[in-house]
Amino acid sequence: MQKLKKLLNDRKEMLELVRYVIAGGVTTLLSLAIKYGCYILLSQDHTIDGANTAQVMTGTLISWVIAVVFAFWINRWMVFRVQGGTRHSKIREFLQFAGARLVSWAVIEEGIAVLIKLAGISNTVNALIVMVLVTVFNYVVSKFWIFKPKPDAGDAPSSDANPDDTAAPDFQASQATNGERR
Repeated sequence: MQKLKKLLNDRKEMLELVRYVIAGGVTTLLSLAIKYGCYILLSQDHTIDGANTAQVMTGTLISWVIAVVFAFWINRWMVFRVQGGTRHSKIREFLQFAGARLVSWAVIEEGIAVLIKLAGISNTVNALIVMVLVTVFNYVVSKFWIFKPKPDAGDAPSSDANPDDTAAPDFQASQATNGERR
């Protein structure tokens, strides 16, 4: 709760939130362009409404995959301004990011949307509620888990840090101070 209060009272944090909304808007536009482009390319009459169920599913899958990859990089670079990292850490971040997006799709977009629909709420209101829940979930997961600032090599690791994340730099630093080379 304290982290959320800080988020709402800190100018830097608010700018990050604005960047997140902008990145989300750009990602959404990209996703829609790819999805509808696939519908047009795949359908026999080359129209959006001409796509059959298999073509819609294919276009949706292609757009989702591209949007997740794009969203990962724009969030890492523009929103949370993560610098550097090893190839392994970037792959781990991407897998966490994609996994979180799968969870938000399965639990919120599909699960909660069905519950809201069963409650008799209109499709438009349902879509708005789900969109807000997905956005909040994805932001919180990205900020506090995936792109959470890592302690510097000189800092003591936090209690929730993965020991594997800090072991290699400390080992390499100790090797360098001992004059050993790998």
